[in-house]
Amino acid sequence: MELINKMKINKMKKYTGLIVLSISILVAMFLIVNKPSAIAEKQTYTIPFVKTSKITPTTKKASIYSQGIIKPEIELNLISEVSSKVKWISDKIEPGSSFSNGDTLYILDGRDYELTLIASKSEVINAEFNLEREYAESELAKKEWERVGSGSSGSDLALRKPQLAQALANFEAAKARLEQAKRNLKRTIFVAPFDGIVRSSNIEIGTTVFPGTLIGNIYATDSYEVRLPISDQDIPFLNLNFDGKKIQQTNQLDAYIFQGDFKWKGKIVRTEMEIDPVTRMLAVVAKIKKSKNRNFKQPLAIGQFVEAQIQGAPMKNISIIPRSFVRNNRVWVIDKSMTLRNRNVEILRKEDQVALIASGFLNGDRLLTSRLSSLVEGQIVTLEIK
Repeated sequence: MELINKMKINKMKKYTGLIVLSISILVAMFLIVNKPSAIAEKQTYTIPFVKTSKITPTTKKASIYSQGIIKPEIELNLISEVSSKVKWISDKIEPGSSFSNGDTLYILDGRDYELTLIASKSEVINAEFNLEREYAESELAKKEWERVGSGSSGSDLALRKPQLAQALANFEAAKARLEQAKRNLKRTIFVAPFDGIVRSSNIEIGTTVFPGTLIGNIYATDSYEVRLPISDQDIPFLNLNFDGKKIQQTNQLDAYIFQGDFKWKGKIVRTEMEIDPVTRMLAVVAKIKKSKNRNFKQPLAIGQFVEAQIQGAPMKNISIIPRSFVRNNRVWVIDKSMTLRNRNVEILRKEDQVALIASGFLNGDRLLTSRLSSLVEGQIVTLEIK
């Protein structure tokens, strides 16, 4: 009996694997037949919304920055032209003092020159009298020769031509000495030729001066100059010839001079031809006229350090965009078909927060100003126009 049971168990183990395999196949076939069908969803595409700004070519002047020190446009060394003693000195000739056009600054003792003037006037009167007398004698000699000369021409001496020439020369020399005497007497009084300031004074009352003696130094305050070095990369934007010559008024560039919160307007009046040995740069000279800056409260002072902004020559068809939108000479724009494009542009220069673009944009391009998570060439967008 026990043997029969063991045989049954072994027979059942033999068919168990086959039964399990059959059941697995049936379950798999059931799942395959009854699997759910996948429903394809329609993909939707959203067109990005972007902000832009208009790109408008315009005429632009480059802003070129420099710095320098204020100097007088006109500065004079007062040098004595005569020999005399100092008779009178104005209070306005003290160093640092200001004076006005027409003020008398000093007077030299002119008594000797007054006497010389009187003597010169007397010489002119005598020379004029002698000349008139010689004219009369020459006429008489001419008439006398015509009467007794038997038709022949008389000699110059007989007609008193040398005597007349000598009298005329003496008269001209006397007039020249009179003119020299007047000038010397006038040189004993110095009258200021402009509004200005005294830089230095080297005389006192009673001082004896001679021709060539340095009396002092003065400078004009109606106009100033400042020398402004220009870097090599800025020179082309001035459109000036650095030939050391004065610039014609029609070609003079505007310059704004700054010192703290104060500003003065000037003009670039000339260029320099030599390279500065210290800065290794060429330079221009700006002129600031007092009459053009009467509304400014703060006056300029000689020796004052200032900064300058020069308005360069006009550049036409220039597009101005924020420099932050330029990457490796390329700019993202939206063309007229509302497509994202990456333009290669020519950058003339960068100033402060803007870039000056000479070319690269096409007609209808608008600058992309909004930030996108990704930028794809040819991507269609929708715009908000500023």
